[in-house]
Amino acid sequence: MWVFTKYGFISVVQHNSLPDSFQVKSRVIDPLEVLWPEYEIEVIDWADYRFRITMLKSEAIPVLLDQISSVKYTSFKDECRMDEDYHYALTKVWSIMYNYQQRME
Repeated sequence: MWVFTKYGFISVVQHNSLPDSFQVKSRVIDPLEVLWPEYEIEVIDWADYRFRITMLKSEAIPVLLDQISSVKYTSFKDECRMDEDYHYALTKVWSIMYNYQQRME
């Protein structure tokens, strides 16, 4: 599952060999450091998602739920405007998904 938080983009997937664990991945380290500061971040230089944390699902879910329950903004992109690079990437994703919507109508 892809998750776009105000701290950055993460990918949450089933760990390939630990049935009770997720692997939470990111292309930049920031969202992992902010959301899970107590966890060791694995850095894999050759991987598409260079930064990763392996954690129990029961430890990841409360953090993700907190992100949802703390939404107070009416525009996600505007909330992320302070990080120009991330905001730019979000506008590209928004545009691609808007085009998808238009094609599906």
